[in-house]
Amino acid sequence: MIPYLYVTLPVFTIGALAFWWAGRTVSATVRHERWMKFITYVAIVHGVLLATILGTAAITALVVVIAVAGAIELGRLVGRLRPGTLAVAAIVYLLVAWRAITLASAAPPAFVAYLYLVVAVFDGFSQASGQIAGRRRLAPSISPSKTVEGLAIGAAITVACAFGLRSLALASMRTAALVGAVTVVAGLAGDLGASWVKRRAGVKDYGAILPGHGGVLDRFDSFLAVAAALSCFAVVVTSGLS
Repeated sequence: MIPYLYVTLPVFTIGALAFWWAGRTVSATVRHERWMKFITYVAIVHGVLLATILGTAAITALVVVIAVAGAIELGRLVGRLRPGTLAVAAIVYLLVAWRAITLASAAPPAFVAYLYLVVAVFDGFSQASGQIAGRRRLAPSISPSKTVEGLAIGAAITVACAFGLRSLALASMRTAALVGAVTVVAGLAGDLGASWVKRRAGVKDYGAILPGHGGVLDRFDSFLAVAAALSCFAVVVTSGLS
């Protein structure tokens, strides 16, 4: 865990400062909710990293648990979604979950840790920068909190981190470029897709198991989507880490 702390500690310190700065002008209730979400996120990130340290079996098992929990959360929306929408959501989710589990079981644990950190950076900095500098809504009817500015800043930092952290997984420059690009595109698509389903179902969150985040899908939608997308590239799963 120690090598990862050299990454997570400064990143979360910056994130904490960003949350503090953004929270100066909001109500105490909103500020408390944001800090609860931040603290929970710190615990989640280090829990995933611990699983990668324990090896392939542990991280694969964790991704399976995440996938099953997400399926259960999606199943709770039966009756709230139109049959066609539910069928599409279920098929897409099963494909995404299957490919994400495939990556977790086939890729080196160090690469899964590297990938998760990059996705975490994208999620965290897109949100924090959006709260600070966001002006234009990215997809107001699907995810009102996302902004164009937040996406742009988050994407730039994500790509930089994909290259800067590649030594954690001994990843090549080509793999780092792929990870950065796919994280931005697939991460955003996964997040917006999950939000679209929620809006169709008329719910705010998929669940309430994670304080400040909602359900498992609310937290891991981007990671599942990015892992699924990358698993489709044989260069990552096999020899792309050299």
